[in-house]
Amino acid sequence: MSGRWRTAIWSAMAASLLLVVVSAPGPAGNSGTLLAGKTTPLPTATASTSAAPSTTAALVDGSVATGRTGNEWTAAPGDASPWVQLSWSTPRRLASVQVFGPTATAVDPAAPWNAPLHGLLRFGDGSTVVVSGISGGGGQATSIAFAPRTTTTVRLELARTVSTATVSLREVAAYEVGTTPPRWPQPAGGYATSSTLAGQCGGTTPPVGRASARQLGLICPAPGSAVSRSATIAVAGPASTPVQATAWVDPPGSMPAAERTVATGVTDGQGRAVLTFATTTLPMGPFAVKVARTGPTAQASDVPLYVQLVNRSGVTQDTRDHAPSGMTLQYAEEFTTPLSVSQRGTGTTYAATKPSHVAGGSFGDAWFADPAESASSLSTLDSQYLRLRVQPSDPATTPWGLEHTGGIVSSLRVGGSGFAAQYGYFEARMLGAPGIGSWPAFWMLDTENATPRGTTAVEVDAVELYGHNTLGSCHTTHNWGYTTGDSGVANCFDRNGFADWALSWHTYGVRFVPGAAVFSIDGVQVASYTGLQQTADPFYFMVDLALGGGWPVDLAATGNVTDLYVDWVHVYT
Repeated sequence: MSGRWRTAIWSAMAASLLLVVVSAPGPAGNSGTLLAGKTTPLPTATASTSAAPSTTAALVDGSVATGRTGNEWTAAPGDASPWVQLSWSTPRRLASVQVFGPTATAVDPAAPWNAPLHGLLRFGDGSTVVVSGISGGGGQATSIAFAPRTTTTVRLELARTVSTATVSLREVAAYEVGTTPPRWPQPAGGYATSSTLAGQCGGTTPPVGRASARQLGLICPAPGSAVSRSATIAVAGPASTPVQATAWVDPPGSMPAAERTVATGVTDGQGRAVLTFATTTLPMGPFAVKVARTGPTAQASDVPLYVQLVNRSGVTQDTRDHAPSGMTLQYAEEFTTPLSVSQRGTGTTYAATKPSHVAGGSFGDAWFADPAESASSLSTLDSQYLRLRVQPSDPATTPWGLEHTGGIVSSLRVGGSGFAAQYGYFEARMLGAPGIGSWPAFWMLDTENATPRGTTAVEVDAVELYGHNTLGSCHTTHNWGYTTGDSGVANCFDRNGFADWALSWHTYGVRFVPGAAVFSIDGVQVASYTGLQQTADPFYFMVDLALGGGWPVDLAATGNVTDLYVDWVHVYT
């Protein structure tokens, strides 16, 4: 990982696919977009294989929508080029496929992170889509969405990543345009937390953070505290200093939502100010209040203090996405259940690392915590949001002596299995993590980079945010490992024209098209780039909260804590 720049790729539109199919478009979305609907099985497919053993029917005897894969198909002994294929008597227009790997586990001692199998989807028109990893051990599916194609057959050509792996599959399922693939039932457990109602807060409360010459310090409440109908915050700074609190306000009537003043005050002789304000016209759920020095002593170099809270009595927000019309919703993560995540993604939906096949899935100045060791770094909040938290760590026990832990969620597991999309539209609704040195991002990489075969890689950063400037954003691409072409093109805006991303929720999207990526905020195009390599490969997504990225880090004002909130992640093709 070089600097904040990371690796991502996206894929091409090639092929037509099949293997158990589910049809029926769902209800229309905000732009005529096809959303999740029924998963009505297609007419029974004819299954065939390279050696046609008696277990061929096991490829299609399950029901993914109900969490059942049925029996297991196993390749014939000695089959050097195993494949499985499904066929239909009439053409089907497909947009995604799910592959469930073997029950048996196989481990390469030299590379224990590798998935046991990988493969290639070959459609009736000869086009192909790579399947970078198929996990073993009875785990969850590898799901590949792709540009729609019409076909009567789809073949999955299988190969061993681990030489001792059993070539077998529990199920293969394909889905038509207009159908969202069902999510496999999540394993028991997961990580969830509830916001805690703020306690008494006043000028004598022990401080959470520390003031500096440039910035006020937070006294109370603790970051992420819940409030209802009204909130009280206390801040510290120079004595007799005027301060002003602003927030994103959605007043009743015809006035538009905007950043508005919610409270003012003056620090007392001890340098403390207590501010109380109503929250009924502020956003429901996570929000922030910006407190800044005002008056004749205020300077241009002053840094605002952001106080992050959770509102239980505010205004319901418009949370729709901005997918292009006519696309099919392939993946919808709403973060309403405990987060299914483990460090490498083994047995869970998500990995808590950048799933590189080489060592080191962390970058920046905060270590991405193993959720089993630091559950508060990654969790769903109030059954509605993903919360990624940066918080202090013990340098004596944190790798590289880092003083903070952060968090990352990857839709691809270490080894290459998981969810990815070829020529997809990826979008996330987020409330950014403020603070000097915070570095939240929503970004994509090609699936092959997570395997030993990935000697090159392409990265597409739908958005990178830097906490020292909550009015700007970066939208970046990289072609890694190529001898010619760019090593990184950043479209960075000091002012991107949208509201402060620490106060106002925004959606950040990127659409992959052949050789290019188009970036948007709240459905409005802000940047584009042509010249991407590897455009036929699927891409997976990551959301992370890191620190640094080439900028100094100073979170002392809020007790070295800041949070990134994610409402949802949607992927379309």
